[in-house]
Order: sequence, then structure tokens, then C-alpha cells
Amino acid sequence: MFYSKEDLNAFSIVQFRFIETAFEDNVFTISLNRPEKRNAFTPTMVREIAYALEYANTDASVWCVVIEARGPIFSAGMDLLVFQNPELDEENKTLPRTIKQVNLGEAFHDLDKPSIAKVEGSVFAGGFLIIAGCTFVVASDNVEFSLPEVKRGLFPMQVMASLLQKMPAGKVLEMCILGKSYTASEAREIGLISHLSSREDVDETCGGLKKMILENSPFAIRKGIEAFKKLPEISGKERYAYLLDQLNRIRNSEDAQEGIAAFKEKRKPEWKNK
Repeated sequence: MFYSKEDLNAFSIVQFRFIETAFEDNVFTISLNRPEKRNAFTPTMVREIAYALEYANTDASVWCVVIEARGPIFSAGMDLLVFQNPELDEENKTLPRTIKQVNLGEAFHDLDKPSIAKVEGSVFAGGFLIIAGCTFVVASDNVEFSLPEVKRGLFPMQVMASLLQKMPAGKVLEMCILGKSYTASEAREIGLISHLSSREDVDETCGGLKKMILENSPFAIRKGIEAFKKLPEISGKERYAYLLDQLNRIRNSEDAQEGIAAFKEKRKPEWKNK
């Protein structure tokens, strides 16, 4: 974690400068809000995103997280001018200090709730840390995706780690080395995005996905995501014993009891997230 529990409890008094947040019907939405700079990240903006993600992760009333962006570009990645000259960064004095240095890849990896990137504008460079970190990516069919770092004498190191969680290693290297643009259709084929939609239907596609997520047990989903991320650390047949133990824990939850009762009574379950 980048922030303490006490810091997260102060969420209501934080005034974000580069993002907006909203909460409705168990869905927490983070909107990138630096459209005049193509939603390029500054150090302060990165800390704001990480803070919002950690808050959503610790709030039991949040069952799903959506990331969207203001303006025609989803994100152009890091603002290199600001990162190379920290004096240009605009500080947010209402934001608590971090416990350790923040990076977006880790911030999204630590999120144990289903997340949706709603992509209505093209994504470049470090913006991939968001779409690669989300569980689902709903993209408009007119957007493009590109990692142009090599054209500037750089390499998308952190992005590479995040992409390996979604795409075959060969395709990850291809995107990093060639630096070319990929259409939304091509991105769908290689596993970068999960849902392809027309520009007019993005809201409907995203809404349908949120609805399906919210119909299911938030407790079971969170425990499943936690177990999924733990699996690479466990070898061979030991995985089965670990997963059986996790399943037994879920069986004893209030959500499991409610889900079974609702099934027997042929009604919709009322989830407690416990």
C-alpha cells in the first residue's frame, strides 16, 4: 500500500486536481481529468490515481471500479517534461503523503476488485499501465494503441510487466520494439482489450458489463481475484490444496449462504459482501 488506513479515511476532504471520482450503485468511477495535456501523468496525478484506487479497494461498498477519461485522448502516458523537471509538477496539498514511491503498475496490481477501463480515446505509452491493469477493457472501435517509447530512445519497462499479465510474451515484445500503432480490432485480437464496441455503443457495452459484475457475489469475486494473483507464487500440485482451502473459506461466507438460499428459493440474492 502507498497510503495508511488513516490517510484513506480522509478521502472526503481530498480535493483532486487531475482526476474526478464518483460513486453510484456500488460502482466507483475514476475519470482522468487533464485533457489539455492529453491526460499525460504527472507525479501528482499518479499519486491521486493510486490514492483513489486504494480507497476503492478498502471500501466494502465498492464492488466494481471504472476508469475513464475526459477529452479525445484516453492517456498519452507520462508527462516527460514534468518527470524530468519535478519543479513543474503542481502539488496537491490536500493529498496525504505516500508511504513509499508510487507506480501505477503496482497500484493496479494491488486492486482486488473487478475493474473496467472505458476507452473512448487513443492510448499511448504509460497509459497502457491502466488498460493492462484493469480486469476488462471496453474500447471504441475508432481508437488506436501505441508504445512509441523506442522512437524517443526509451523503452516501456513497467508497461512490459503489466502487459505480460494479459498478452503472449512475443506480442508484448513486438509492441515494445516496433513502436507502431495498433487498431482497436488488432488490440482485441492480441488480448489487449476484452470488449470492442462502436463509438455510439460504448456506454451501453460498459453498462452491460457492470450489470453482470454486480449480479454476482462481490465477496466471492474479491477472494477469487486474490487467489488468482497468488497462484504464480505456488508451485505445481500445491496450487490445488491452496485453492481448496480458499474455496472452503468462501463456503463459510454470508454471501455463499445467501447465494445458495436464493438459488433454492428461485430469487435474486441480496449480497452482503461478507
